[in-house]
Amino acid sequence: MTFINKKYIIGIDIGGSKIIAALVKGAQIFHKIKIPMPKNKKDFFDKLEKVIGELIKKAGGKKNIRGIGCGIGGALDLEKGIILSWSNIKFLDKLNIKSWLKKQFNYEVRIDNDAKCFIRAEYLFGAGKGYNNIVGMTLGTGVGGGIIIGGKMIYGANDSAGEIGHMIINNGKDLEETTVKQMRKLKFSKIAAKEFEKNLGIGLANIINILDPEIIIIGGGAAKTVEAFILKARKIAEKFIVSPQAEKNVKILKGKLGENAGAIGAAALFYSQNI
Repeated sequence: MTFINKKYIIGIDIGGSKIIAALVKGAQIFHKIKIPMPKNKKDFFDKLEKVIGELIKKAGGKKNIRGIGCGIGGALDLEKGIILSWSNIKFLDKLNIKSWLKKQFNYEVRIDNDAKCFIRAEYLFGAGKGYNNIVGMTLGTGVGGGIIIGGKMIYGANDSAGEIGHMIINNGKDLEETTVKQMRKLKFSKIAAKEFEKNLGIGLANIINILDPEIIIIGGGAAKTVEAFILKARKIAEKFIVSPQAEKNVKILKGKLGENAGAIGAAALFYSQNI
C-alpha cells in the first residue's frame, strides 16, 4: 500500500482499561502516548484533549495533521459518531465522540469499533496480510470482534456485526463472561484456566462454522496472557467444527502488531476504502 499524503494521522484506541494515541503513517508510529482509562467523563475529556494536544506539538503543529481516526469499544452509530452503549464504560454512553473531537480540534474525524480497528491493522500490515477471510478477536476488559470477508469489513445493518464476545456459550452466559471475566473473577486459578480453554474453544468452533475464515487473529490486552491456551482451545474447537477442510486449514494466531494495532487501524480509516 502506497501513502501519497505525507501528513500524520492521529490514531486513537479507546479501550476498557487504557487509551493509546499515536502519530501514525501507514504501519509506522512516530510518537505514542498511553494513559489509563479515566474514571469519569470530565476526566476523560480533559485527558484526551491534553494527549491530542501533545501529539499535535510533536507533529510540528496542526498543519502537519491530516485527521483523527478513533477506535472505541461498544455499539456505535458510525454515521453520527455516537457511542450508543458500552457495557464496560457506562459514562460514555450516548456521547457523540466524533462531534466533540471535531469541535475541539477542527480536523476530519473518522470512528470505528476498536476491535474492527485491530483487525483492519492486522489485515493491512500484520498477521492477516495475504488473507481475505479473517476474524479478529480482542481479549481484554471484554471480548470484541471484527470480520473481514472477501477483503471487506462486515458491518451489518446496524454497524454492530462482529460482537463475538456476546455469543451465548453456556447457560445464558456469553463468551466474554465465560472467558476473560471469569478468569479475573477466579484469579487465574487452574479451574478458571480449564473453563477458559473450553469456552474459548466452543466460541472458536462457532466462529469457524458460521463464517469459515482462513485465519482467526487474537489480540487485545490479555492476548499475551492467554497465548498459552490457544493450542488447547483449538483442540477443543476441532471437536465441534463441521467441515473437515475448515478443521484442517483454519489458522488461529496471535496478532503481530501488539498494543499498537488499534491506533494503527484507527488511522487506517483514512486510507482504506472497504476496510
